[in-house]
Amino acid sequence: MVKVACCWDDAVETDIRLVELLKKYHGKATFNVNLGFHYRDFRRTDTWQFKDHPSFVNRWLSLNDMRSLYQGFKIGGHGLFHLNYEPAKLAEFVYDQCEDRKKLEDFFQIEVPGMAYPCGRCDENAAAALADAGFAYGRTTQYVADFSGNDNPLLLKSQSHFLAPDFLQKLESAKANGGKFYFWGHSCEMQDVPEKWTLFESYLAALDADPLVQWVDVIDLVDSPKK
Repeated sequence: MVKVACCWDDAVETDIRLVELLKKYHGKATFNVNLGFHYRDFRRTDTWQFKDHPSFVNRWLSLNDMRSLYQGFKIGGHGLFHLNYEPAKLAEFVYDQCEDRKKLEDFFQIEVPGMAYPCGRCDENAAAALADAGFAYGRTTQYVADFSGNDNPLLLKSQSHFLAPDFLQKLESAKANGGKFYFWGHSCEMQDVPEKWTLFESYLAALDADPLVQWVDVIDLVDSPKK
């Protein structure tokens, strides 16, 4: 048996297509949201566009989109305004995360136990401060071959990017090493490129067809942070 969890950053328009695939293949997910960037009923243009594909326009979802789209999924924090961590601005960084969590819990009416570090920037001081603020985990952009190598849930490493060419090999490795497999990404990385969507759908289909796979949420993979 292998417990599989995934999370997705930024709450972008391509999450609509992603959610359709997750539901088709019975997948669970946590969506990490910067609530301060979203208009109520208009899809604002994201600051992350793709120079190699200028015809694709990446947009944040509207608040009205998210309320229905993410129903049945978990929500994580990503900073109210995606504030990158800097040691000199630790207090401001924690405030941005706490304000995001508070507003997300009010908006979605569910608990938001964890977060993902904007741009992956973090260190032990940031992790300790978020633990003190009551966060159960903080996902980094670093990778670990074996999930058991995660000794601090506030500096949580995943095992794969969702489009990694060796995604299925890493899944098989996870079965032999602790039985946990965690992957992440941004759905906008697939843009409107059919080959990328087809590749990721093939991964979801393989997960769905594997009797040893048990989908769980990210929070189900982590232990309580040590004080």
